Amino acid sequence: MFDNYGHSQPQTPSTPPAPQKVLRFDKGYVTTMPGILKVVQLLCNLIGFICIKVAWGVWVSSIFYNLLYWIGIIITGFILLAYTFHMVEKYDRWPWLKLEFFYCCGVALSYIILSIFATTIGESVGYAVGFFGLCAIIAYGFDGFLKYKAWKRGLPPQ
Repeated sequence: MFDNYGHSQPQTPSTPPAPQKVLRFDKGYVTTMPGILKVVQLLCNLIGFICIKVAWGVWVSSIFYNLLYWIGIIITGFILLAYTFHMVEKYDRWPWLKLEFFYCCGVALSYIILSIFATTIGESVGYAVGFFGLCAIIAYGFDGFLKYKAWKRGLPPQ
């Protein structure tokens, strides 16, 4: 009744199933160059914010600094968590490298403007804010450069 049943059906090689895209914690990301840059960016944002809150004489400029520091802390923290928990692999259709490149460039330009403004105001707080702004400019600029190179090469984000 079932004679020659296996020969009448075309045999196709079975392909292995695609790997599951799951969220998992990877503490090793913090030891890579992009991970170290994200931690430096968060530290510069946090220390600059503390410097502003300790003593700042000009009220209007501190509003812009608070806005920049909180945007930097929230978005950079989210990006660090996205890479640490492999969200970029799970949501691989998003242009992560392109978005992060434009974010890094925008924050670096904002830090250039506000750091120059802080150092021209003077006082010890202005110099401290300018120094940590310079550190943030270097961190965001180098991270943006790495993201641009990876984006143009067509590399995956992680």
